[in-house]
Amino acid sequence: MSKIEMALRAAEKLPPEMQEQLAENLLHYVDKCLALQDEIAIGIAQAERGELIDGRLVMAELRERLAR
Repeated sequence: MSKIEMALRAAEKLPPEMQEQLAENLLHYVDKCLALQDEIAIGIAQAERGELIDGRLVMAELRERLAR
């Protein structure tokens, strides 16, 4: 049994309102992970074309995003 299957089975033991909150949190996290994968793919394509950005600017943008 995979870890996701084990987590889903364990979640079924929670009250319905907790299951909904857990599902909402999981969907939010998955959406953020997918968006990050897309941004990484875009960045790799840009780097391969030689469209590079100064690392300090990248880190400043990441800090700003994480602060939200």
